[in-house]
Order: sequence, then structure tokens, then C-alpha cells
Amino acid sequence: TPGSTQVASFTGEKQAVAKYSRSLKRAYSSGVREGLAAGVGMGTVMVLLFCGYSLGIWYGAKLILEKGYTGAQVMNVIFAVLTGSL
Repeated sequence: TPGSTQVASFTGEKQAVAKYSRSLKRAYSSGVREGLAAGVGMGTVMVLLFCGYSLGIWYGAKLILEKGYTGAQVMNVIFAVLTGSL
């Protein structure tokens, strides 16, 4: 590329490589932080979703045993509530 030949012709190769290396390190650490934040956020969403399902199933089992609900009624309510809350 034309830019690299100019750097080579002015003997600034080492400085250009060092500057590029620093830029790569900053970009890498920024990407790692972004990935960590995305992972924590997605993990939180999944924990809340699974906790909601487990709470609904636990309470549904309680309603089946105590009040005579059917499994289909319980599952309909669980899916309706969790889908509506998204």
C-alpha cells in the first residue's frame, strides 16, 4: 500500500508498528469488555426467564393438587404470562 511505503521510506516503521500494536491492544480490551457486558446481560435475562418458568410450574403444581386445575390450564397461564411480560 502507498502508506506503508512512505513509512518505510522515512524509516518510521518501528514507530508505526508500535502505534498500530497499541491500537490493537485497546481494540482488543474494548472488545473483551463489550463481550463480558453482553454475556452478563444475556445471562441475567436467561436466569430471570428460567426463574419465571420454575415459579410458574411450582405454583401450577400447587394449584393442581389443591384446587383441581388441569395441567393444560396451568401451562396456558404460564405461557400467557411469560409471553405477555416480554
